Amino acid sequence: MIRHVPKLPSSRRTYQQVARAHATQETERRVLAAATQLFAERYYDDVHIEDVARLAGVTAKTVQRRFGGKEGLAQAFLAAAGKHNAELRDRVPAGDPELALDFILGMYEPLGDTLMRTLSLDGRIPVVTAMAETGRALHWAWLERVFGPLLAHDSSVRQCQLAQLLLATDVYAWKLLRRDRGLSPVETRDVLLGLVHDALARTFANSSPHGA
Repeated sequence: MIRHVPKLPSSRRTYQQVARAHATQETERRVLAAATQLFAERYYDDVHIEDVARLAGVTAKTVQRRFGGKEGLAQAFLAAAGKHNAELRDRVPAGDPELALDFILGMYEPLGDTLMRTLSLDGRIPVVTAMAETGRALHWAWLERVFGPLLAHDSSVRQCQLAQLLLATDVYAWKLLRRDRGLSPVETRDVLLGLVHDALARTFANSSPHGA
């Protein structure tokens, strides 16, 4: 005898589907938050799926199923961090060099060490290399937008200015001053702001790289 299993009302099925989707999203959020914490504290080689799972309160199999292993987890972490930073960068108005520098340094203070650990894997881990290349391109575009109104009209001078601004706002400059030399945040800002002003001081419509 064939028994017919009664179908759930459509409203109940919809509720269950929504509840499962929310549960999945919450699990992914907890895993990504745990990964973010561990990647911020450790080098890539020292982060293990089991540690991420334990911190997130899930099993290692769940992490692997959701993110496809540590490289997939790192990709999700880098993508989320990149999106967040890009959204913040877009809020910086063009034409205010001090505000632009303050934004960059405000980002490096809590994240600079993590960025340096991540960049140490550039060329070793494909996902890190891809994200680093994307980040460099986005940073250059950000410099063009934020400092654009203050740059020279002459293209060769403009490119030179952008290169100087790149050096002044790169995380390696922050690391050199804050970590290697032990300067305070205020001292670091003063040094880098001087470099920014030096670069912008060459803004003349008919100037050339040699001051002719």
